[in-house]
Amino acid sequence: MDAIDTVTCPRCGGTGFVILDQQGTRSARRCDCRGAARPDLESFLGGARIPRRYHECEFVNFDCHGPREFSLQGARARAERFAEEYPLSAGGLLFMGPPGVGKTHLSVATLRRLAIEKGVSCLFCDVQDLLRSLQGTFDRQSGMSELDLLQPVLQTEVVLLDDLGGRQFTPWVEETLSHIVTTRYNDGRSTLVTTNYLDAPPKRGDATLQDRIGARVYSRLREMCHLVLIEAEDFRQTVKSADFQVRRFIERPRETS
Repeated sequence: MDAIDTVTCPRCGGTGFVILDQQGTRSARRCDCRGAARPDLESFLGGARIPRRYHECEFVNFDCHGPREFSLQGARARAERFAEEYPLSAGGLLFMGPPGVGKTHLSVATLRRLAIEKGVSCLFCDVQDLLRSLQGTFDRQSGMSELDLLQPVLQTEVVLLDDLGGRQFTPWVEETLSHIVTTRYNDGRSTLVTTNYLDAPPKRGDATLQDRIGARVYSRLREMCHLVLIEAEDFRQTVKSADFQVRRFIERPRETS
């Protein structure tokens, strides 16, 4: 038997979401008429194309400890609130910060919450891989068309554009990114973005995000996304340093008396 037609559903009025108001705090949950659309974890990871290294990313295991824990806690709270309020939260989130601070972890955790608890269709898109694949379509023997590659990125309800700005800026890169971002904006689809490039780099002369993606794309992103600036230490380097210190201690020759 087919699911109830949301156009006539008396609970959600055809939106697919029921709006809740608890003590002045508004949130949205998936209506029962779309309950069957919620995927299990395995279906989500495969359907959203989540890379294996991020399969375990959840809000609960996001590490907020360290010298800048206030910034990390604030970023997690903002991402959780977006997922809780969706689709009331317009636009999307722009996670900005240096490498290794957990931007992709939080973004994947957001997709996971949206997909599994609300049945939202989500997609992980590595921007550099996408651009390389699009350039590959210039070869007529590739077997793939630009439309084949772009359609999921343009039409999926919530898309994560990971590592924006990693590709050297060219007019073609700006034009391609502008098409993606503007199309999603005009269609009212939410977009999550992660980038290692800042508006005010710590070193004078370093490229800003606008330098890497162009003024048009940057302006549109700031219009459609809430900025989540994460100021913290590189977690990967911290772990690597700690592992090195432990190994050095273990391997240190014992002093003889």
